[in-house]
Amino acid sequence: MAKHILVATDGSDKAREAVTMAANLAKALGTRLTILHVILHGLRAEEASRLAQAEHRVRRVSAVTMPQLGRVPGSMDELFRASQGDTGLMLSVFGDRIAEDAAESARSIGAGDVDTRVEPGDYAETILAVAKEIDADMIVVGSRGLGRLRGMLVGSVSQKIIQHAHCSVLIVR
Repeated sequence: MAKHILVATDGSDKAREAVTMAANLAKALGTRLTILHVILHGLRAEEASRLAQAEHRVRRVSAVTMPQLGRVPGSMDELFRASQGDTGLMLSVFGDRIAEDAAESARSIGAGDVDTRVEPGDYAETILAVAKEIDADMIVVGSRGLGRLRGMLVGSVSQKIIQHAHCSVLIVR
């Protein structure tokens, strides 16, 4: 029986489905749930744009990182331009917001013991390291729709996790 579930989220639709699945499992099994967001070192603005699918996150992050702005940026591109080079702080706050939004969602589903973590590093390696550190019995991640060629060249985070995890892995499709 699982005692601790780790779910990784990047704020995408598939990751939200993974959080929902993990929260439902945690509620049903009465287990701890840790929600992890990984900030990739050297993240490019184009990649970060994908993380800002929900406009309210851009508003919440910009209000914290750049309170001096009169007008709130409406997109990640605008947010990056307005941050004037302090993307590290902005990405950190953005990661915190993604993790907290996921935790709020998990609690609303009924998961009782919910923690959040935001860690820098490679996605798969960091997820695996945190899972080992917290002694997770299960890792839950969303699948990612990589194209065939890109999937062969880059590899899939979920595939790497499946190959190297010390515990059960649930891929949400």
